[in-house]
Amino acid sequence: MTSKEFIVRHRVKQTDFTRERSLPFHKVFFLLINFLTKSLQAELDNFFKVLLNKEIPVNEVTKGAFSLARKKLSHEAFIELDTDQIDYFYQNVDHKRWYGFRLLGIDGSTARLPYSAEIVVKYGIHDTSETGIPITYGRLSQAYDLLNNITVDAQLSTYDDNEHNLALQHAAIFKTGDLALYDRNYASFWMFALLINKRTHFCARLKTGSWKVAKQLADSGDKEITTKIYPSKASAKKCRELGLSTTPITLRFICIELSTGEKEVLITSLTATDEYPYGIFSDLYQLRWQVEESYKTMKSRLEIENFSGKSCLSIAQDFHAKIFSCNLTSILVSATDQMVEKICKKRKRKYKPNFTQALNRMKNSIVLLFCREKEIAKGYLDELTKLFTANLEPIRADRHNERNFRKSKRI
Repeated sequence: MTSKEFIVRHRVKQTDFTRERSLPFHKVFFLLINFLTKSLQAELDNFFKVLLNKEIPVNEVTKGAFSLARKKLSHEAFIELDTDQIDYFYQNVDHKRWYGFRLLGIDGSTARLPYSAEIVVKYGIHDTSETGIPITYGRLSQAYDLLNNITVDAQLSTYDDNEHNLALQHAAIFKTGDLALYDRNYASFWMFALLINKRTHFCARLKTGSWKVAKQLADSGDKEITTKIYPSKASAKKCRELGLSTTPITLRFICIELSTGEKEVLITSLTATDEYPYGIFSDLYQLRWQVEESYKTMKSRLEIENFSGKSCLSIAQDFHAKIFSCNLTSILVSATDQMVEKICKKRKRKYKPNFTQALNRMKNSIVLLFCREKEIAKGYLDELTKLFTANLEPIRADRHNERNFRKSKRI
């Protein structure tokens, strides 16, 4: 945070953060990763209370001064540091895998953005409230490690951007040893050709009515079939744009009958039936639900739509700062696995730390971890570990709840 090289890479202008101020680069960064949800002035006073080790809030800096200081900080700083901590985690921690694969769920969502002229120019207007206030949305997308609860790649774009385009950007971080899970909106020849080109395996749900082979399989009563798929004109065009081969691909179609009697068809590149038997795919696809749960955490726990500013830069800062902080929390929580297993050794059910409580404990603690000396910060880590393991909840597997689609009250 204080290295000249890092600051130079992530300041907006060459003249930014060159003079000694009340809000240097590292303090602006630390404030933004501290799970901001309250009014900006309240967050500032609380931040300096923690930083200066005071018992009551400290009115050290005004929100106007902070608004000027944050304009100097690029949101890319959060992305770089997040990439560093994720790389460190995968290289140094014995993380969870599925049949040897890093399991990545790809999915998108939307977020309501604050209203300002600058935001409207970039993101547009998509609705109007009951009081006549214009409403602007942004489109979110992420590649999410379903077993380790880490957002490996996150994108914030305009509402008009489509999920396929954002999924294409996620593919840049895929590598050999990854298995990507997709919902039915993503299934297309060009997407599969891209993943095969990157030597990344995949499993996706299909729209039965849009795929002839899937419909035939569902109607036949058979469990699976391995066959070739061919590109449509649109997919062939997309493949040529991306420099991909349009050669037919041999893939495996799997039909699963749900408890409701409904049939869903999956398509996968895992064609070796001896290594990956039919029976594992139902549980595999259910794991994709974790990416849906992560959006609930973002919106309900992190309050990702509660932005601390009304500029495009502040939107990007808040989004990527909270992704970084949430990932750091997941990494720290993962270190308690053996401790939790020991605590629950005699219990009938399996347990895990309550992630909502873990996020609550990280408020302010995350600032201390970065600002205090190494030995003191290590003591904070030990205390946090105890707090994480003091709030356990049972792992509830095989829950099947119908989605509650609420109708809008607006006329």
